[in-house]
Parts: sequence; structure tokens; C-alpha cells
Amino acid sequence: MARPRNPNPRRDQRPDSDSARVAAALPKKPARRRAWPYALMILLAWGAIFGAVFWSHFLSDLPDVTKLLVNGATRDITILDDRGRLIARRGLTQGERVDVSRLPDYVPNAFIAIEDRRFRSHLGLDPIGLGRAALENMMAGHVRQGGSTLTQQLAKNLFLDPNRTFERKIQEAMLAVYLESRYSKDQILTLYLNRVYFGAGVYGIDAAAQRFFGKPPMRLTLPEAAMLAGSVKAPARYNPLADADASMARAAVVLRAMEDAGFIDDKTRAEAQATRPRIVRGTGTPGSGYFADWVISQLSGYATDADDSLIVATTFDLDAQAEAERAVAAGLAAQGAAIGASEAALVAMTPDGAVRAMVGGRSYEQSSYNRATDATRQPGSAFKPFVYLAAFEHGHTPDEMMNDGPVNIHGWTPSDYEGKFEGEMTLTRAFAKSSNVIAAQLTAEVGATVVAKTAHRLGIASPLEAVSSLALGTSGVTPLELTAAYVPFANGGRGVIPYGIVSIRTRSGKRLFARAGEGPGQVIAPVNLSQMTGLLVETVTTGTGKAARLAERPTAGKTGTTQDYHDAWFVGFTADLVCGVWIGNDDGGPMNKATGGGLPAHIFHNFMESAEAGLPVRPLAGTIAVAATPIAAPPTGPAPSAKPDDIGGLIDRVLGGGT
Repeated sequence: MARPRNPNPRRDQRPDSDSARVAAALPKKPARRRAWPYALMILLAWGAIFGAVFWSHFLSDLPDVTKLLVNGATRDITILDDRGRLIARRGLTQGERVDVSRLPDYVPNAFIAIEDRRFRSHLGLDPIGLGRAALENMMAGHVRQGGSTLTQQLAKNLFLDPNRTFERKIQEAMLAVYLESRYSKDQILTLYLNRVYFGAGVYGIDAAAQRFFGKPPMRLTLPEAAMLAGSVKAPARYNPLADADASMARAAVVLRAMEDAGFIDDKTRAEAQATRPRIVRGTGTPGSGYFADWVISQLSGYATDADDSLIVATTFDLDAQAEAERAVAAGLAAQGAAIGASEAALVAMTPDGAVRAMVGGRSYEQSSYNRATDATRQPGSAFKPFVYLAAFEHGHTPDEMMNDGPVNIHGWTPSDYEGKFEGEMTLTRAFAKSSNVIAAQLTAEVGATVVAKTAHRLGIASPLEAVSSLALGTSGVTPLELTAAYVPFANGGRGVIPYGIVSIRTRSGKRLFARAGEGPGQVIAPVNLSQMTGLLVETVTTGTGKAARLAERPTAGKTGTTQDYHDAWFVGFTADLVCGVWIGNDDGGPMNKATGGGLPAHIFHNFMESAEAGLPVRPLAGTIAVAATPIAAPPTGPAPSAKPDDIGGLIDRVLGGGT
């Protein structure tokens, strides 16, 4: 009987054959190992490589933070009026660095409570805060809270652009962690408080405390600290100067947050919330900026080496400035639209050239362009005093008769206002009624060059074209220089350089400049001054400037109206003030028959009545017998420039020399 075949012969066969012995002698194959640990290591290695490249991309753009704690303050300029009242403070962008340890505890705690309650415990990022903010914003349907820590805000404010990109957020987070690793919490808080923006152009706790409350940050009260902390969220809206009520409401939110965080108790919160801090707004009027800009433009060369803040004492009178702004605003509101005049300028100075008031336009907030110092406009008949003075110096007299009628001067036929002629009249009458024809004849006789030199001698700085039409004021001047050129008629015949700066010193007390010089000296002989005073008084008594006459005070002046009514002027004076007024349009467009005897004369009258109220009545200098004084030789060179960038000569002339 045959044996059954073994289904698995290798298991039952004995290794007695050669092949079996060889197979048995071979090494056994090891069991297959699992591959995932090896693959994981490979992935981690490549991840580290790519991660390093990724982070190095952001790290390469991060700024150097090694010198953050050594930054100093920016220099600011404080401008005071003639009684020490604040006109303006310019250039204050960042104050002195103040260490947080020098501040009352409630000052930094106010910022921590409202901006980053876990500031003392996190490492630069606050996942809890981020989660809370995300949930709050999701429930509200819009962004109501931010999750950024104080350290992240510092990183963003110091170094990063405001674009909300993924790259910037990564850099912000990285920089926040890096700052936390390099600086202590108090150092980070110091950096934050000294760099954060508070609105109104100021950065840092020192600048904010000085700007809003007029005190150093070490003396801040709890309500004041709460207002500053509250303004950080929206500086333009919540800073105390922008909206005091909104700032107080925001401060109440900060105080509640401080109570919730355990920094203050309920009683302290209630007392602070019931206290309204005194906000320092300064005493400057809305239009004082024109004068402040003019003063600052003249500081170069006198304070360039000073590292300290500057205090500039000036000739300005805030009370007179308020009256000037009121007169200009009221005049334009009443008549501006009807006569087509959109702008006006006013300059008032004392008989020694000290500027007391300066209105460079109807609104400094809408336009900081200073028409009083920078707008060159034709003076029209307001230029005629220089024509008549030149004529008197060449032998003419006020009682001399001349013909007010048609005349041809080298092909030029000037005409009077509305083409009306009056025939024979005295020069006094011709001046009072502002005869163009007679002024043209006088200029033709003495020479346009002589007239131009006379005007320059009295103070006109702009170049004058020596042509026949100069008699009618066809060369442009600024209100400032034209007013200054009238000053010799008011002060006894002495030339002046208009000035606004009395002294400059640093905040630490070092004097950099003190005005010590005088003007050009005598520029009008007493006899000619008396003659010109009579003409200028007659103008406001019976002539074109009657609207400017002050009721109980000797007044003199001259109107000016240019061809086609592009510009209208009145420049006049009393024994105490010289004032020039201009009206017109910035684009040079014509007005609706506006003359110097209209709105400009009314503005002059209204301002002078208010500005001189309470002053004793005194006679005009030209009506007093004055001993003969030699006239300073007229300049032979080119006219001095009135441009503010002519630093070499203008500042010395305007400020009167150094100490």
C-alpha cells in the first residue's frame, strides 16, 4: 500500500540531504522592522530646515533694539507774549524719558488695567487675551477688542509699519517675545509709556503730561492718569484737547478697569471719577498760529546749536490779537460775501516796530498761509505817501495847486476813481481824495527812481519797478512791510524794522539772544513829517478814509484800491499803534467794487477802538514841533530782502543783533 504524500515535506523531512544541510547552515532572515520612526525623523529634520528659513526671513527684518533706553527728548519751542502768556508750543513731539519707577503706581497701573491686565505674567503674547477678544468680536459681529499685549503694542509702535499683513503680525509677535527676553517688565513698561502716542502731536508720558495738564508726569493725579491711559485707544478722539467730555467718559472706563483689576478700591474710583482735571489749552487765540509761524521762521542762526528746549519772549499782545481776529472775522462776515472778498490780513505794531497783532487770514485752521507776511499784493493808492514825501523833499508844498484833469505821461493816461476829475486843487486835497492824476504828475516830475528810493528808505523791502505807474502802487508789497513803512510817519520820522522776538533762552536758563539794536534812524525830516501828517489826517477827516477815523483819538492814514478792485487797503495810525489792513482773494480775482475806504477802513476802526480802549489820548508825533534831525543817507544798494530764508541779513535786521 502506497504511503500518503506529506503536504508539507520541508517540515517532516530530516536534514540529511546536502541541500537541507546547506539551507540549515545559512543565517536566518530577520523580521521586518517598522519604518515610521525613521520617516518622522526625516520630516522633523526638513521641518527644522524650512522653519529656520521661514523664521530667518522675518528675523532678518527685525530692528536693532539694543539702544532703546538711551533715546532722548525732541526739542520744543515755547512762544510767550509780552506779558509771559503762552502763545504756542511747537515741536514738542516727545518728552524726556521717564523711568516707570519715578511715577506714582497708579500711572502705569492705569495703562495695565485698560490695555493688558496680564502684563506682569505673560511672556509677550497673551493667548487668553487673544481668545477673549476673538470671542467678543465674534459675538459682536465686528472688532470691539484687540488681543495685543502692551509688549506687542510697543513693538508695533516702535518699529513696524501699520499694514495689517500676516508678515507684520508674525514680526510683531516675534519682536514682542524678543523684547520680553531682553528687558524686564518695568523696562518694557518704561519704553511703552515713553513712546506711545497720546494725540495732539505728542508722544510719551512726559510730553503728554506737559501738553495736556502743564505738569511733569511725576505729579499726575489719578484722574489725569486715567485720561491719558484712556486716550491710547483712539488718540485723535480721546485726547483731552480734542474732546474733554469724551476723554472724561473714557477715563471712567479706565477707572472701572483699575477697580476690577484690584489696583484701586471703590471709594478711590468714585472720588477720581468725580474729579475733573484742569486741562491746559494755552492762552493763544485761534489765529495766533500766523505769528508763531513767523517767529519760528526767524530762529535759524540763533539757536541751531542748542540741544535744550527754547523759550521765546515776543512783542505779541494776546488781547490785541483777540481784538484783531474779532474785527477781521466780523468784517468779512458782514460784508465779505457782498463785495466778493474771501480773505483779509491785519498787522498792528507799535511806533518802534514791535508787532502786537498779526492776522494772516480768516482762519488759520483752514489755511496756515500767512497773507500778512508772505502775500505780495499791489498797494494801490496806499503807496502814495511815498510819492508825496518825495515831492515835498523836492520843493513841493501841501498848499501848492495842481490840476486834477486828463494828462498824458509818455503815452500813459491815468484816470481817477470812476473817471471823475475835479480840476485845480491843493496837494492836500489831491492826497485826501486820492487823485491818481496828480500823483502820476508828481512821480513824473521827481522821477520814479526817486520815489522808489524814498519808499525803500522808509521800509519797503520788496523790489519796486521804477516806472510811471509806480505812483499808483503797481509794484507788489506785503502787508507787514507796508505797515512798517508807515511807522516813520507815526514815530517822529524814524525808520524801523518790524520785529517780534525780544529774547531767546533755553529751558535751563541760558540766554541765546536778546534784542539790542535799533532801526535805520531818522528817515524823514521834521518839516516833511509835519507836512505828511497833515495830509494823512486830512484823509480820515474829509477824504476817502473817513470810515477809519476814531471818535476821540487823533487818527491818520491812507486808503488803497487797485485797478479792477483786486486789492483794497487801509493803513493808518494813532500815537500808540500803526495798523495795516488788506482784503482780497487768494486767486487775485476782482472784488465787487471794494475800496480801501470801505471794509478795510471799517476793520481798522473796529480793531483800533478796542485795542486802544483805556489808553490816554495823545497827539500824533507829526503835529508836535520836533527839533531838526539829520536824515539818514538813503541806501545806494539793492533793497533788502524780506524773505525769511535770507538768514544772513534778515534776522539781524529783524531781531536787532545779538547779545
